[in-house]
Amino acid sequence: MIENEPESGTRLASMLLDHLIMTMIAGIFIIPELIINFSTVLTHKQPTTDIFGGMIYVFLIGFAVYLCKDCINGRSFAKRILKLQVVDDSTGQVASPLKCVLRNLSCILWPLEVIIAFNNPGRRIGDRIAGTRLVVFDPALEQPKINIGKVSLAFVLAYGIILILMVPILSNGPVFSGRETKFVESSYNVQLSKSSEKIINDSLGQFLKADIKVYNKIDTENLKYVSAIFVLNRDILKIKSDFDKLNAETTRILLTQFPEKTFVGELRYIYKTNTTMNTNIIYLDWRKTNERKYKRKNTIMDQLRLLGL
Repeated sequence: MIENEPESGTRLASMLLDHLIMTMIAGIFIIPELIINFSTVLTHKQPTTDIFGGMIYVFLIGFAVYLCKDCINGRSFAKRILKLQVVDDSTGQVASPLKCVLRNLSCILWPLEVIIAFNNPGRRIGDRIAGTRLVVFDPALEQPKINIGKVSLAFVLAYGIILILMVPILSNGPVFSGRETKFVESSYNVQLSKSSEKIINDSLGQFLKADIKVYNKIDTENLKYVSAIFVLNRDILKIKSDFDKLNAETTRILLTQFPEKTFVGELRYIYKTNTTMNTNIIYLDWRKTNERKYKRKNTIMDQLRLLGL
């Protein structure tokens, strides 16, 4: 082992702890959008083209913060806990904020980085790219004063890199698109909404409470739009067979009121307690195929998992 190089176990522990802590911090930047989504899930709010909308740019701040985790004197939270520090490989001095951002770009290759770090605790791929090294913290090493200008520049660079990496995704359309069809709000049909709602509640009231709104027009075609919110009396969302039976029955009843190909719609099943809320959203859309099309929308937790949070 090279002098002052951390042990493999400590190095891996640092990587895992860093990932855990920084993921939690990055997740904070999605909280405003989660609050908005949870507050509107029980309403028939007109859809946006993207569940994140402009908030995607706020959310990306979390990723930039992740890249900047070592910018304060080469020591992230995990490195301070485990007494490690990132230094310049050529001078042995504390690595600059810019070098720390550069070394963390390779985090997207984390499975490979874990293997490299296990065999070479001092220098993973990112260290070789940035010209840095991870060492055991030495209190005798001069610790420079925090330079707000350099740290800010490093953050701007990190955010810019994240934006560039996201260009292919952002340019190909909405991120995690929400409701697929926009309806004309002024075409709201009160009578048909109430009658449809009554039929569902009379038939399935022991299982759910229905809240249905019917709109006579959608933006692009002469079709009705049916927005149905079903608040469940018990949580059957986790039991696929039970949920499929209930969904089949609610759909059958709706089809007695709205023939196929005359409408598109969204069926939103919700089970909530004082502390939790589970949702499952089914889209009905015949426009793309000749048969009924069901599509399950990702829940908020699914979206977080897709983002690696």
